[in-house]
This record gives sequence, C-alpha cells and structure tokens, in this order.
Amino acid sequence: MAFKALSGLIPLIAIALTQASQTPLNIPTDASLCCTALSGSLPSLVHLPGSVEYEREQHSYFILQHAELQPSCRVSPTTSSEVSLIMKTVTKHSCPFAVRSGGHMTWTGSNVAGGVTLDLSQLNVIDVDEKKGLVRLGPGSKWSSVYAAMEQYNLTTVGGRMPEVGVGGFFLGGGISLLSFQHGFGSDNVINYEVVLADGTVVNANADSHSDLFWALKLGSTNFGVVTRLDVLTYPLKEVWGGIRTYPVTSEHTPRLLDNWVSFARGEASTREELQALILGRWQKGNVDEIATIWHASLDSVPSPPLTTTASIDDSTRTTTLLNLVDDLQSSDFADKKRNRWFTFTVKLDAPFIWDVFSRAKEIYDGLEYVSGMHWDLAFQPITKGFLTASSKTGGNPFKNVLMESQDDLAVVCFLISWTDGADDEAMSKATSKLGAWSEDLARQRGIFNNFVYLNYANDEQPVYARSVNQEDFARMKKVKTMYDSGNLLGRLWKGGFKLPDQDETVVYESAARTEL
Repeated sequence: MAFKALSGLIPLIAIALTQASQTPLNIPTDASLCCTALSGSLPSLVHLPGSVEYEREQHSYFILQHAELQPSCRVSPTTSSEVSLIMKTVTKHSCPFAVRSGGHMTWTGSNVAGGVTLDLSQLNVIDVDEKKGLVRLGPGSKWSSVYAAMEQYNLTTVGGRMPEVGVGGFFLGGGISLLSFQHGFGSDNVINYEVVLADGTVVNANADSHSDLFWALKLGSTNFGVVTRLDVLTYPLKEVWGGIRTYPVTSEHTPRLLDNWVSFARGEASTREELQALILGRWQKGNVDEIATIWHASLDSVPSPPLTTTASIDDSTRTTTLLNLVDDLQSSDFADKKRNRWFTFTVKLDAPFIWDVFSRAKEIYDGLEYVSGMHWDLAFQPITKGFLTASSKTGGNPFKNVLMESQDDLAVVCFLISWTDGADDEAMSKATSKLGAWSEDLARQRGIFNNFVYLNYANDEQPVYARSVNQEDFARMKKVKTMYDSGNLLGRLWKGGFKLPDQDETVVYESAARTEL
C-alpha cells in the first residue's frame, strides 16, 4: 500500500488547546532541579541530553517538530508508583512537563523544551483476561502489539487503526475504531482507568468508584491526571475483510464516487459494519498525481463491490486479520518523518461539499508549489446514527450530545498536510488554517455544519472543548476538574494537550457557532 493520506485514519493520540488556554503561566523554575531530584530517586529511568536513551526517544516521534524540542531530561517510568513519585517531584518544584504515550501527536504536545518529558513507552502491559472479557493495557502499548497479543485468543477491542499509535492518547481523545458501528468510540469501552492525580495519588476510576472522573476521562486529554492503565472490553474477532482501493481523480468520475460513498455510509455501512474512509489528495503515484482512496474495513467477510467503475490503480482488499489490515496503513511512506499540520471539523454527509473542498484545496496549495516535499490529503470518515446509538449504550461520554445535535449521519473531516523544511512551517500553517476556515464557513452556509471537533485530529489552535462539549456537560467536567486538581497544577505545568477553557469562553463560542448556522 502506498498511501500517505491514510494518516487520516489514525486514531492517534492528538490533543489540542484553544489559543488562550494553550499558553501556561510563566513559572520561574529550573527544570534541572526536577531532573536532579529524579536522578537521585530513579537513577536508571532518567535520561539526560546526549545519552543513547534520550536521543533514541527524541527521534522516535511521528513528526519532526517534536524531535526539535529538547527537554532537560526524559524519564521512562515502569510502574504507577514511579509515575506518582515523578508527579510529586514536578509539582513540588513547579517544573514544566509533558507526557508521551505513542508519540503520534500531530503537533508539539507530547514533548517540552527545557522541562521534563515522561515517556510512557515502558508502561506497555497487555494482559488479556478471557474470563472477565477485558484486556488490561498500559498507555505506552501500541496497537500493533495489542492486536498481535489478542489474535491468539480470537479477540480484539475497540482500538486504533494505525499500528504504531499509542493506546493512551487514543482513548483519552475518544477513539474511532473499526468496531465503532457495534460499540461506539474507543473510550466508550474503557471500564476502568488507573490514573495518577496531580498530587501523586493513584486512584482507579470506574462506574462504581470515582465515577465522575471515569466519565470525564473519556475525553480527558491532559486535564485530570496521568493514566497508567486502562481496562477495556474485548470482543470476538477472527478475520476481517478490507484493504485499500485507489483511483485517479477526474471531474467526470470522482463526483459519482463521492455520491456512492455517501450512499454507502447512509445505508449498507451499518449492516455490513464496514468503515469506509475516503481520502482525496495530491501526490505522485505513477503518472497520476491526484488520487482518491477508499480504505475498506469490514467485519463482514463478504467483499464490498467498488464504488466506481473506474479502473483502480491499486486494490489490496482481501480477507485477513485485523493486524494485517492496519499494517496496510503503515506500509506506505506515511512512516517517513516529516513536518505536519492538521485541521479537523465535522459535517453532515454531503458529496458536493467534499468535491468543493477538494477544489478549494487545489487552489490554495497550488500557490505553494515551492514548498519542499509537500503532500496534502483530505480525509472523510463517517460517524453514522448507528455509530452514535452504539456509543450511547455504555453510559455515554462528554461529547456524544454535541454529535447527536444534528440528528443525521455525519463525517469527520481531516486535512493532513506534510512537508520537509522548517522554513515553510508558517506558510503551511496559514494555508491549512485558511482552507479550514473557508470549509467551515461553507458548511455553515449550507446547513450541514456540526460543532464537534475530534480531539485526536485537532491542531493546537482548535477549541476542542468549547465546541465538542455542550454547556451542561462542560459544567460537569469543570466540577470534576475542581475536585481532582483544585489548584490547576496540571493546567499550569503540563505542557500540551487540550485544556478545559473558562466557562464564559465556552458559552460565547458555542453561541456564535450556532448563530452562524
């Protein structure tokens, strides 16, 4: 499979802030105090600049922007008690810190310049409990390892679709999965979080204990604590059908493909439990540089017919295992490390809108042909009414009410933009924001806009909580925040992630968005 844009399928671990809440208070401290203290108490786990471990972790991030941030030290805990000690240390000395799960964030939110970076890659337990119907996962586990471990039991869970994405970030941002038609978002299937709070206390949050925290963590980001284990429901699965079909983009045939994609999402998708992601992009494949890709992933073993009569450039569809299917996504040069900028929003399913956004993207990015190594892709993923019904069965999450406001089948849209030279960062960010603003305005004008911003795809300037959580649920989240981090230590010290904004900011933003509709 040779498809860059399938980065859009990641359940990645992406977390974002509003611009105001993204700038923490300036705290006069020297992070070396924390590094020195931690070196004394956890000598084998603290890695300083220049060490082999430090440099290896620095270069294992998904985007180049992350590797450019140089923390004063990196710490690799192996137990929740070690995380507890780390949290007590950084809060005592007011040291800025960041937390990295799988390292697949698409903006610089899981590393920190001049602070302490907690690398959770050693918290990677995968413990399948067949009798209880659950799997216990460390936040640093990656989905390739999880699926490989579960295959021997003919089981799976509601997990990510990119093998190298980390477990922790996926669940704390909601998580779209192949199993979502049956079981909703990934976080809907977490039944217990082991979490280290700001003061170092370790608690288990579930339906019976710390239940408000349990609910809030389903869109928790970096607001409530460092999750050190997740207990997640499991489901039988032996084989899936799916793969990648790619086609040339043409003004004659592609609009019909888009119509068929929308029709499938509104109809057969739920029956077949088939998640078809649509990606339109510009990059070279043979003699074709504008590509339409459909990523098929179905729990039904009967193959789906193509959505177009146009001859495919590639077709990798087949019956296989879930691990092999998601490996398709990693086998492209998407694995190459580049600079990235994403933008996401949500609309009702609408084929003409998709074509118009693609046309506008060509206009904008054609003006940046000088940018080295540029690739751009527009990914569309359905969130159907059946998906939302499944999500509600487990007791709900903080964002489902906003998704259900449209009372229609929806699509999460994600712009996936990459390039190679840091000198082009500003131009590429501005172009992507310009396309995003234009597209959202068009969606509002056509009456198909939904407020939801999928946290795992959002960039650092997108107001995830202000749009994805309604006023009642937001007030509940703020109450939980006050209960478990009354001094807002995590808001001030934890760099990265989407922070809960002020109440007034949320009310104003939601009101403005609804007025534009």
